[in-house]
Amino acid sequence: MEQRHRPAAAADDTTKRRATKSKSFKDVENYEVLVLEKNCGCKFKSLRYLLIAIVSATFLTLLTPTLYERQLQSSSRYVDVDWIWDKTGADPRYVSSADVQWADVYTAIEDVSAGNRELKIGLLNFNSTEYGSWSRILPESHVSIVRLEHAKDSITWPKLYPEWIDEEEESEIPSCPSFPEPNGRRGAWFDVIAVKLPCTRVAGWSRDVARLHLQLSAAKLAVASSRGNRKVHVLFVTDCFPIPNLFPCKNLVKHEGNAWLYRPDLKAVREKLRLPVGSCELAIPLKAKARLFSVDRRREAYATILHSASEYVCGAITAAQSIRQAGSTRDLVILVDNTISDHHRRGLEAAGWKVRIIERIRNPKAERDAYNEWNYSKFRLWQLTDYDKIIFIDADLLILRNVDFLFAMPEITATGNNATLFNSGVMVIEPSNCTFQLLMEHINEITSYNGGDQGYLNEIFTWWHRIPKHMNFLKHFWEGDSEEAKARACCGTGARRRTRPRATPRRRRLRR
Repeated sequence: MEQRHRPAAAADDTTKRRATKSKSFKDVENYEVLVLEKNCGCKFKSLRYLLIAIVSATFLTLLTPTLYERQLQSSSRYVDVDWIWDKTGADPRYVSSADVQWADVYTAIEDVSAGNRELKIGLLNFNSTEYGSWSRILPESHVSIVRLEHAKDSITWPKLYPEWIDEEEESEIPSCPSFPEPNGRRGAWFDVIAVKLPCTRVAGWSRDVARLHLQLSAAKLAVASSRGNRKVHVLFVTDCFPIPNLFPCKNLVKHEGNAWLYRPDLKAVREKLRLPVGSCELAIPLKAKARLFSVDRRREAYATILHSASEYVCGAITAAQSIRQAGSTRDLVILVDNTISDHHRRGLEAAGWKVRIIERIRNPKAERDAYNEWNYSKFRLWQLTDYDKIIFIDADLLILRNVDFLFAMPEITATGNNATLFNSGVMVIEPSNCTFQLLMEHINEITSYNGGDQGYLNEIFTWWHRIPKHMNFLKHFWEGDSEEAKARACCGTGARRRTRPRATPRRRRLRR
């Protein structure tokens, strides 16, 4: 395919071309009448008709290149319209079977189009028939096709999210696969980027390479379109919710059917796009000489949760003391349910925790009185909306060094656990009531791989950012160790004793 870029025409050029074409055919008809009048005395009717046909064909031949050239000129800023995929020759990973409900699309976008005389719309992953529908429902808009080469078949989710990487760079430097960039023209911009996302609705649908590629591409186009105070919107057509920590629901303007319209925080999106595409690289270098720090410390806090039993109260008190001894002055917030007595609550407050009373959330897939029956209560963390960022830590952790720099990281930042999953024992989250609602809406639908909150959160937040495993380190103290070894390990790390078999709550150490 010829990849030339010509000036884009307005969307109503299509109408103008039709009018021009219609006028041209009228000229041909007039010419035909003229020829008939001049040859009315001809004795050979067949010769006369042949002459008319030849002249008409010649005229149309001369006209066709002009029409073809104008048709090319009216094509996308990015690529000719013929590039759009069709179902017969497209990469099946990118093909979406979702039916576009054009009434819902129009309803979602009408407020955006109302304030723009000529709305500039960039389309990603729509087929040729759908391109025509866009031009019909928004005839005053300029609709363009954005070219995006598909990711290589070799890029799989485990390649993006490997179970292990060489964080210390002892034998290799970890690197992530690269996605093709949206093929844009320098200086081009859009008011709306519309994307049709695939969604299979089977187990693991959110771990989809094509789906991630398309959403990252939409984010890049949105950032590239930002100039001054210009409003940029992203519209997804999909039966499944978009990546909730790339396009958070707090930026959702309207949701109609399978049309999701966002006005993203472009500053936040720009920062997220600077991170590795997956956990195939560290989001925070292990040996960084300098750390990023956030600005608004009043809107940041460490948080943990206690529910159903009081065994971890002493651990939470110790965790609070370790945070303060490490030099952090951020707020400390602890969520507790009514099983934590007033006596224990006063002890937690004395240690520095701000105690918040919550109602537990039951895991509907857990058995009665099982260990994981109430562990979905962790979702209450997203209701701490008086904070912008939360570093969640399990109540059995010790902070050995100041990790306030994690507040500069986005949701979800965590260490790897196993396979493609993160460990929810230490993670950065961004509280939001609508994210809490998202978590609650799917508790009967999504099955956690381990029956707990970690497995559930890994199904919602499949796009996460890796921090070194040293920041969430599990320290074991074995029964077979000598007293000298136990003392050395304890004093050297600040970790509490954990024996095998485990009879008491474990202690871990969080270090930089």
